[in-house]
Amino acid sequence: MRVAARSFISQPLVSILTPVFDTPVSWLGEAVDSVLAQVYENWELLLIDDGSTATDLLRALPALAARDRRIRLVRLESHQGISAALNKGLDVVEGQWLTFLDHDDVLEPDALFQNVKLLQENPGLGLIYSDEDKLTEAGFDSPILKPDWSPDFFLSCNYLCHMIFLRRDLVREVGGFQPQFDGSQDYDLLLRLSERTDRIHHIPRVLYHWRRSESSSASDVRQKPGQLEASWRAIEAHLKRRGELAHVTVDWPTHAFCVRRQLLEPRKISVIIPSSHGPESLKEFVERLISKTSYPNYEIVIFQVGEGDKVHEAGTDFRMLHFPDAANESAAKNYAVAHTDSPWLLFLDDNIEAIDPDWLTIMAEHVQRPETGAVGPRLINPGGTIEHAGLVLGVNGIAQSAFRGFPAEHPGVNRQLQMTRNYSAVSGACLLMRREVFQQIGGFDQKLSSVLADVDLCLKIRRAGYLIVYTPLAKLCWDPSPPERSDPSAEVIMRQRWSDVLQRDPYYNPNLSRESADFSLGE
Repeated sequence: MRVAARSFISQPLVSILTPVFDTPVSWLGEAVDSVLAQVYENWELLLIDDGSTATDLLRALPALAARDRRIRLVRLESHQGISAALNKGLDVVEGQWLTFLDHDDVLEPDALFQNVKLLQENPGLGLIYSDEDKLTEAGFDSPILKPDWSPDFFLSCNYLCHMIFLRRDLVREVGGFQPQFDGSQDYDLLLRLSERTDRIHHIPRVLYHWRRSESSSASDVRQKPGQLEASWRAIEAHLKRRGELAHVTVDWPTHAFCVRRQLLEPRKISVIIPSSHGPESLKEFVERLISKTSYPNYEIVIFQVGEGDKVHEAGTDFRMLHFPDAANESAAKNYAVAHTDSPWLLFLDDNIEAIDPDWLTIMAEHVQRPETGAVGPRLINPGGTIEHAGLVLGVNGIAQSAFRGFPAEHPGVNRQLQMTRNYSAVSGACLLMRREVFQQIGGFDQKLSSVLADVDLCLKIRRAGYLIVYTPLAKLCWDPSPPERSDPSAEVIMRQRWSDVLQRDPYYNPNLSRESADFSLGE
């Protein structure tokens, strides 16, 4: 890697900012050692002393700075806080790119190399982040293997965290760090940067080791309660700058953030349901759906496929459509959409029952966002375990439900089961989208049926530039029918059409299992 780095066409100076305040000398020494070990050599390390008073540290700092000409010691006259220290560093850095190393953490030897290597083919990036783990007395632990850029997940938690690699001019353009967010100053900065650039890239490799100590939030965010409040305020400020009417709450079991947006206009939703119910059971199903749906503006459209239709008369609360000659359910759904005129469409299985009455309102809060193409909820089976929480592609076939079989209220790996986040696809068993998006992408592919048609629909939505949102706040019970037989010809179509995303789902780290979508480590 040293040899390769010396042949890079672009070899930017990278400035590493390390605020220091009464750090144990041995830990700071390990941090400095990890910088000196970097295989990419064009760096500068700024040790920014934020008014330390520990005598042994004050004696050690000049000696640490003297170890290499690329290390510079900067001092603040008094203790002013981490944002002030970082801004002092921003004033004097010379590098085109910045990264941050906490005074007790450690970099992998190839940390800078991997970032600069990425810039060789992607020089226009504004922000790069990588995977990380914890550094404990027993060694490395608790790897955080992240998805690619997921804006909704980032509003649930600062999953970028360490390490981040930023264009210096962009950081200066947004005004650097803001002391009122000390404790979550990096989260606030990254939220502001995300408003200026979407050139955000992820390196799926652990490059940073975050020391877990008794007083560190790496161990437990409750060690620093002010950090949680600062993060909450940073998200609120971000939403306000974006002009979004929303409020933020904390999910206390996971310490994740929940963003609830104001529904600006409850536009009419056509709830499109395939059904094989008989008259009485269909009437009961519709009554339960209505009784557990508080959304004020929707119609229920039931369609039945084939000659053996069991219901011919529309009810007072729903209307019927019949497709005796439909090739499959995808064709029938396209036909049903053509025979409705609502601006929003909900595709819903007839074996789903709402748990909380605000489920559709929660989903509508997301579908109203212009960047959102489709929304899926958390679906729980009658046994109390997860049936659907987003789809992971290329795992054990074409797609598999994330966290399937986990207890419904389990946090999931790194709390992701209970957080609003983005996926490449969600289940068509309960999927909300705008009619304009459905028409733009051409609806369901009638050569495909069942789950493959759902995945294909979502991937077309993604290709058109929209986000797919999974929200755990909308909860429904789903007792799925036995899966259909696999269709080899349809799988061939999917593998040819979507080979890239099936090989590398951007919302599922490539270091995770390809056998099960449970977010466990891969072999």
